[in-house]
Amino acid sequence: MDLNAITVFAQVVDCGSFTHAADALDMTKSTVSRKLVELEKHLGVRLVTRSTRSLVLTPEGERFYQSSLQILELLNQAELEVSANQDLIRGPLKVVLPVELGHQVLGTYINTFLKQYPNVTVNLELSNREVDIISEGIDLYAQVGEIQDSALISRHLTKSQRVLAASPEYLDEFGKISSHQDLQSPHQMVDVYSRAVKLPKWHLIAPKDKDSIQIDLPYRLRVNTITACLKACLDGLGIAVLPEFICREHFTSGKLVQLLPEYTMPEVSVSLVYADRQLMPKRKKVFIRYLLEAFESNTRANH
Repeated sequence: MDLNAITVFAQVVDCGSFTHAADALDMTKSTVSRKLVELEKHLGVRLVTRSTRSLVLTPEGERFYQSSLQILELLNQAELEVSANQDLIRGPLKVVLPVELGHQVLGTYINTFLKQYPNVTVNLELSNREVDIISEGIDLYAQVGEIQDSALISRHLTKSQRVLAASPEYLDEFGKISSHQDLQSPHQMVDVYSRAVKLPKWHLIAPKDKDSIQIDLPYRLRVNTITACLKACLDGLGIAVLPEFICREHFTSGKLVQLLPEYTMPEVSVSLVYADRQLMPKRKKVFIRYLLEAFESNTRANH
């Protein structure tokens, strides 16, 4: 089997087009296409379904793509072990993060990591979609909330404190909130629903007896990002449950009011999640360790 053809195939999948793959490999588009056709003939199956607008992996192509990544990684590791660059951290990382976590928390750490390790490339996707880490070949994902796949490895990063918030304009229109009993009609919430972020139901923990009180308000607006929820809350569309750090500046400015601060809410865990692989690339190990240590160091400094 032509190992070069495997490299070409993997690049086509990563780039999503023959043209971009050809540019990345410094080949002509016709050469890339020919290499893929030769590989498919050798295997006796179609790996990619081609159309004028997109490339879609066949089920056989998806399985072979995952195997190809492991083959190429083994070759890369073998090269490093016998070369003068065996301590060099290099290669690609595919990372997916929930939108707000990427923008407001982890993005800066990734940028500083890349400055420290110039031979590593990161393909970063900020999305609130549900991901399949193994089938999509994702190196690292950040899970907000409960981790449901026990086959994955998780490393605890932090806990997110959540608070109840509303705008002064909203409270003027619908009434003040002085106890949990006030959280009923005509009050309404801004609901956040995301397959990526596994948030618990609205629960308040009473200050004295520590009883858990579930709140179930109707909503007029459902969104899939914390940013959209914050904007709707600022615009007076309802009560929202938001991460405390996102609301802090708005509480200070008076644009938002923290409701029932004497009550607490269950904290939400944030974890780094990845597949259990015996031959984990060195760059991935270093990247995970870097994020954990940098975040812990920054947390200590802020306290």
